[in-house]
Amino acid sequence: MALHYAGEVKVKKLAVGPYDNNVYLVTCPETGEAVIVDGAAEPEKVLAAAAGAKVRYILQTHGHPDHTGALAGLREALGAAVGIHPDDAAMLKSPPDFLIRDGDRIPFGNRGILAIHTPGHTPGGLCFLYDPLLFSGDTLFPGGPGATAHPLGNFARIIESIRTRLFTLPDNTLVLPGHGLDTTIGTERPFLDEWIARGW
Repeated sequence: MALHYAGEVKVKKLAVGPYDNNVYLVTCPETGEAVIVDGAAEPEKVLAAAAGAKVRYILQTHGHPDHTGALAGLREALGAAVGIHPDDAAMLKSPPDFLIRDGDRIPFGNRGILAIHTPGHTPGGLCFLYDPLLFSGDTLFPGGPGATAHPLGNFARIIESIRTRLFTLPDNTLVLPGHGLDTTIGTERPFLDEWIARGW
């Protein structure tokens, strides 16, 4: 666990579970109110990182099991409301507390985080933007888009999401993905045509 970013908000990044999922705790420094991005795995580890914070929401980038395995434990321990896009809501073992749609601004403390619908990896894929931080889930990674070679995936759709929703953001936008290392929009944008040619 490390303090990943400290500025307008405080961000802790944790790698959890067998697939090294990234879980992010995003906290308003004035109020201590926070959101968790992706209740992936190892709830005890996430709870330890969240000690002292008032977690208001758990925001799901999508509904795949490796991103949702800790939801039940976190929701029970924290009393936090779980939100997900309507198109992925049926993937959860228990119904979400609220639905997140494109353009929604989710408040925490004196801050708010913007939901961007980025379908392709799953139909209800979401990214969350607190400028200049983009929590990209499995939509965008260093070196390309998330996997689409599964029943819910759609390569053309994820490319369109990246092109029209993410690559319109400034170059210095820090991309914090659902697995692995960080990158920036400016680093990834020049390679879009290569990804399209690669076709996966």
